[in-house]
Amino acid sequence: MNLRVPLLAMALACGLQGGGALATSALQPAQARAAGQVLLDALKRNDSQAVFDLLSPDLQKLTTVERVRERLQRQGTILGSRITEVSTGVDDSTVEAELRGTSGSRPLVLVLDGRGRLLGWELDQQDTPIRQIANNFITALSQGRVVEARSLLIRSLQEEISPQDLLNRWKNLEKLTGTFQRLRSTVVASEGGPQQLVLVTTQFQRVTDNLFVIFDPEGHIIGVDFPEDPAQPGAPLP
Repeated sequence: MNLRVPLLAMALACGLQGGGALATSALQPAQARAAGQVLLDALKRNDSQAVFDLLSPDLQKLTTVERVRERLQRQGTILGSRITEVSTGVDDSTVEAELRGTSGSRPLVLVLDGRGRLLGWELDQQDTPIRQIANNFITALSQGRVVEARSLLIRSLQEEISPQDLLNRWKNLEKLTGTFQRLRSTVVASEGGPQQLVLVTTQFQRVTDNLFVIFDPEGHIIGVDFPEDPAQPGAPLP
């Protein structure tokens, strides 16, 4: 397994292609603010059913109300929240907010579709060691909690890869390595720079290998490198 290709890569340098102005299907700013507030209120109430109902169809397909409940319990109590900024694009809206908990405040970014349903989110991770985030990411993938794993990616990558794409990549990995068994160790290879690297030694049914998880300075995952079958040359996701 000498050949490795990035599972996810920052592919934003090419920019957006296209000509003139496009008709928008996104919410108006006031609508996006209202939809974001509904979601924030559900988070504060710890209402897993309400949060699940506000997920986009693609996210709902790959999670359950019970998994949402477990995730909310791990996040801790939310004492309050406030929306700090709202912006709209061609087909989605971005709501920036601040969550206040027992340990202080954390920024939260919500991406909503034209019906106010959640497409993805980005929660500040600066207080969480990147070693733990890498473990959380691989563990979530191995347990089928793809929506949770995807939320640990930087928001721009969430726009590049759907939950189903991420699940398919993990399944393809297990076709090569055998089923996931356990995490053996985690090593921080590089920390504190513009790119940080964590090596997660993972035991599968047929092989034990390192999965490389790459972070930005704020603790968001900007790339993942899985082992690739030498007989099957792969290509990074666009």
